Amino acid sequence: MFYYMKAGWVGDDAISPIIGEHDPYYHVSAREQHHIRAAAFLMTCVMIVAVLSSIAIVRRILKATSVLKVAAKVIGEVHALIIFPVIPDTVLAVFYMFWLSAALNLFSSGQIVHNDCNTNCCACDLKAKRVSCDDCCGYSIHYTPHIAASILFHLFGCYWATQFIIACSSTVIAGSVASYYWARGESLTTIPFLPVFSSMKLLMRYSLGSVAIGSLIVSFVESTRFILEAIRRRLKVADIMPGSWIKRMMFYTSRFCLKCIELTIKSVNRNAYIMIAITGKGFFRASEMATDLIISNILRIGRVNVIGDVILFLGKLCVSLASALFAFLMLDSHKYKSSHNKITSPLFPVLACWVLGYVVATLFFGVVEMSIDTIILSYCQDAEEHQGTAHYAPPLLIETFDEQNEVQRIAQ
Repeated sequence: MFYYMKAGWVGDDAISPIIGEHDPYYHVSAREQHHIRAAAFLMTCVMIVAVLSSIAIVRRILKATSVLKVAAKVIGEVHALIIFPVIPDTVLAVFYMFWLSAALNLFSSGQIVHNDCNTNCCACDLKAKRVSCDDCCGYSIHYTPHIAASILFHLFGCYWATQFIIACSSTVIAGSVASYYWARGESLTTIPFLPVFSSMKLLMRYSLGSVAIGSLIVSFVESTRFILEAIRRRLKVADIMPGSWIKRMMFYTSRFCLKCIELTIKSVNRNAYIMIAITGKGFFRASEMATDLIISNILRIGRVNVIGDVILFLGKLCVSLASALFAFLMLDSHKYKSSHNKITSPLFPVLACWVLGYVVATLFFGVVEMSIDTIILSYCQDAEEHQGTAHYAPPLLIETFDEQNEVQRIAQ
């Protein structure tokens, strides 16, 4: 309805074109109105699809929201989880500043060499104000082998350190949520004081090696895929791509398989970090345990995860769209519609607020996503240890998963 009002189809508060009424070309173009009308049509389609989809899967949404309620209760009890994303983001920001300064030093360590000229050419020397035929081939930077190796290691180290910090953050969140789950969430005396800092202490003391190995595997696979993608682009530019359809099919199939392997390893690592926080096992043992639990509870986990991911995505979208809406309302005020403060178009500031809002929402919703995965795997581990009956799960979680167990038994 807001877009319909701004498009002029409802009410009389339509957005004006990018030029003022005093301009002689005022009636020539109304691009902003066309943009708003297109957005109104798009949002109408999105609303219709969202409503119909919600009606179709309303029962599954109710199942997934029960897990979301448990996760929200955990975050409500462990208050430090709400602001915890600030810590790894700050560490990453400081690391990137040091990394960038070192990168600039490395990239400037090469030797500037004059290019050899095989053909006669001339260029205008603006400083000397004359035409020169001596230095028209330009210059290039040559690196010695050890500097080139240092640059490659520096680039790889950046990605590895980024994955390592993200993995540490995931493990800390999982440890905090797991401490609440395995304490039954009833008596806070059995939960460590400030669970986030207790989980950070356990990570630093016992699990840094496991987290480093997991992040190294992800970094190696991602780097390999990046190198192969760079080679593919060079081959495409040089027009020496595979000619026959069989070779071309094998080429694109290998790309697809590598991408699947990368996504699988990231998923396995994410669940492995959760099992590390729950059981304290090493990385490979935790990966094996997480994989076994997922395979044996595929129906139980799949239904909740898919719907939960959709709900969380809609949450991120709502937060980012709300940020964009407030930005537009601010720019639509009288201050920015007249005199020297008048903006030519609110499109770019609104899109920037939308992107930044989505990034911030993703950082904080990541805590909820990790909490949900930890609760589900904790429930599966609890049921595995007690012959199919979870002893430590909250009543709401038991009620939800017991119904799914009944469906699973009927299907078998």
